[in-house]
Amino acid sequence: MKKHLRKLALGAAVAAFALSPAAMAQTVTKQPQFVASNAWIDLGNGPTEVLPLEGNGQVYSAVGTAVGSTSGSSTTLTLTATPATPPCVGCLISGTGITSGTSVTAFNGTTGITMSAAMTVAASTPVSFGAACPTTGPAPSGMGPPANLRAGTSEARAATPFSTQARLCVTGGAQAGLTFTNFTIGGW
Repeated sequence: MKKHLRKLALGAAVAAFALSPAAMAQTVTKQPQFVASNAWIDLGNGPTEVLPLEGNGQVYSAVGTAVGSTSGSSTTLTLTATPATPPCVGCLISGTGITSGTSVTAFNGTTGITMSAAMTVAASTPVSFGAACPTTGPAPSGMGPPANLRAGTSEARAATPFSTQARLCVTGGAQAGLTFTNFTIGGW
């Protein structure tokens, strides 16, 4: 009987530990991503670090610029002309009078941008915003100069940090593409 009671007590202790919050903690692991040659992956707004695991590729910043203003404190930013590189919804927007972290919530296709918060932007203020990543083909004009990533080289033994808040786009290299992971800066 004592042996049976000891087994029950031990089983209850193991069950209590298994159900405790400490035992239920999870470790999050970033899964590798693959981008084929002439294909693109949108990493979203920076900053981030990219670690090449296999192959080669390039990281571009996708940014557009324009001149605009608001009428007092408003979420509507009016541009003086249709931008050559349009903003993407969800991308960050910056300029004098625009608080860091403000994003584009809508673009009407010509000169109207809706921002995530009301701002006061003076007339003729230069603004910049993230642009959508392409889906195929070479990099279009308006993208920043690329950072080359190549796995297996001495430079590739550490992740490359991209401190910009611009939209970041990854394309696969000319041969087999690129397998990589990306993390918040200092997060891997």
